[in-house]
Amino acid sequence: MTLPHWEYFLSIEADLERCSRFVEFSPNNYKTYSIEFARIIMAAASEFDTVAKLLCSCIDPSQTPSSINFYHPIIISKYPLFVEFEILMSRYKLTFIPWNNWEVGSSPNWWSKGYNKIKHERDQYFHEANLENAILATCGLLAGILYYYDSKFGGIMPMIDLFQSPKLLMPQHYSPDGYDPGGIFWDYNLLK
Repeated sequence: MTLPHWEYFLSIEADLERCSRFVEFSPNNYKTYSIEFARIIMAAASEFDTVAKLLCSCIDPSQTPSSINFYHPIIISKYPLFVEFEILMSRYKLTFIPWNNWEVGSSPNWWSKGYNKIKHERDQYFHEANLENAILATCGLLAGILYYYDSKFGGIMPMIDLFQSPKLLMPQHYSPDGYDPGGIFWDYNLLK
């Protein structure tokens, strides 16, 4: 794998997209929960954890953050607008800001009340394995990967061809100049 985090994201996104055959992606269904949503949340959040450590290492190699509360100040030091990054699900006319409530010492609800509760107290909090948290976890991973690649490759995004582009989620600040089968990454305008 040339870009293993990207390829893993595409796999998670494909799993999320398949769920739309059974649960309409609508605010009316955000609290619908299932084992499949639990699996998506666990996979996306775990992968973000890995990507965030790599991103932090790119930003400040002297730091060795161990959890989400320690990633925040490092990421925000280089990308203060990371928490405002929007992801579109244009097929359903939905917009998400997955890191909107991320502050020092406080992670977003989909992480603290979703991922962590599902991971550690699934017997009591299985209802948090819901559509909304699955979407936000997947969006959060996409944002993390884009910023990681920006940092890793010095602002020059790697080439991703049309067939390796997301099928369900798209950054709000994606602004292609038209159809280009050669790649999509350079069109992402990351908030910095």
